[in-house]
Amino acid sequence: MSELLEILDNNKIDYNKTNNPSEILIKCTGGNHDDENPSLSYNIDSNIFHCWSCGFKGGKNKFLKSIGISTNLTLDTKQPYRILKVKQKIKKIIEKGSINMPSVRRSAKGIYKNISAETMAEFDAFFTDQYGLTNYICIPIYQFNKLRFIEGRYRFKNNQDTPKYIRRPAGVTVNNILFPIDKLKPTVEVIIVEGLFDMINLWQHGYHNTLCTFGTQNFGDKKIELLDKLGITSVKLMMDGDSAGLIAAKKMSRLLEKFDFQTSIVKLPSHMDPGALTADEIKYYLSNS
Repeated sequence: MSELLEILDNNKIDYNKTNNPSEILIKCTGGNHDDENPSLSYNIDSNIFHCWSCGFKGGKNKFLKSIGISTNLTLDTKQPYRILKVKQKIKKIIEKGSINMPSVRRSAKGIYKNISAETMAEFDAFFTDQYGLTNYICIPIYQFNKLRFIEGRYRFKNNQDTPKYIRRPAGVTVNNILFPIDKLKPTVEVIIVEGLFDMINLWQHGYHNTLCTFGTQNFGDKKIELLDKLGITSVKLMMDGDSAGLIAAKKMSRLLEKFDFQTSIVKLPSHMDPGALTADEIKYYLSNS
């Protein structure tokens, strides 16, 4: 039996089953109208509800709160099922902007900045002279087993004539990309960082629930919907420690809270960014967020 159904039974809240085994009908708990015939539909697999009469809707925490249950309860996320559903749903979307790996490339075997050779190999880092990526260390960005783009970072000290980052294909859409979601293990909490090497740094220190959003300006409804469908309920935002990073984190937090996510902002000193933190520093700042 679903944990939600056990909660309803224990609290003597009536519900009706439907022809869909994932859906039940409940009298609306929003307090907006009398509901003699149950009009609130709750999907047990996605943990999303919607009242067809008054429009009251949201996720499991919001529903539990509406019936007077602590939102600290963790329901069964059925995350493997959700991941499969999400893969099926956006399969057509991720075909756009696809790219092939360079035919000639060599593995990046050494240490890059503070990232170990083993971690670079785990993310299939490589060098190539194709696609205009000479002198860039390249990371292939996959989502749902599809190569979406290649992210290149210049290997040497930057100058005004050389972009620090190059993305191939140029202009690819990233507003539905959270990397590396394919590597994410079932969890209800994630850490979100802005840059690719921010994520890789946390990853190598054991924080395998870290996702890169590839900038803060493209964080919006599509990425929030993706998090929700994967069963994520709690998000820690770790942006750069400067004022721009703090402003971005606050904006992202407001967006997430609108969709009933529990959020916290990890505040770093103004001169620090997640890509340069040591293991001890990451542990300290996360524990104080």
